[in-house]
Amino acid sequence: MVMSQKRTNDFQTPPTICNYMVSLLPPETIVSVLEPTPGQGNLVRALAGYQVTAPAEFWDVSGRFDAVVMNPPFTPMTQGYRILSAVMEMSDVIIALMPWLTLINSKHRTRQICTFGLREVIHLPREVFPGSRVQTCILNMRRGFRGKTGFFALDK
Repeated sequence: MVMSQKRTNDFQTPPTICNYMVSLLPPETIVSVLEPTPGQGNLVRALAGYQVTAPAEFWDVSGRFDAVVMNPPFTPMTQGYRILSAVMEMSDVIIALMPWLTLINSKHRTRQICTFGLREVIHLPREVFPGSRVQTCILNMRRGFRGKTGFFALDK
């Protein structure tokens, strides 16, 4: 799997992972999708067929969307956490590639995610982002989900 890396340590989501993330969208009633931090556009390309909003600056976006699919910046991670929190007010369906620390280093954030509705946590193998020291996962979130959260490991 080839991944581009800028000098700024900007790790883009590989196309195979983008396609997997899009496959997690519920097939019914999803038309408008927000990709709040499009980077080089790998997720935007994978979202072909949807009405995609991919702003140059997320903080300029407002409104509601049928879904959010995202891989926010991990440096500084506080920015990624702020974006995740903000999109919880913009959609009922969120597919977010996040560092594992999102779930394990803040009781408040974990409670916020689970209260929103955490359907699945999909563990990604480290080699998805060669050269990165950050372990990642995909959060499959649905507002109001109260069932048991599934845990899966994506085998590359």
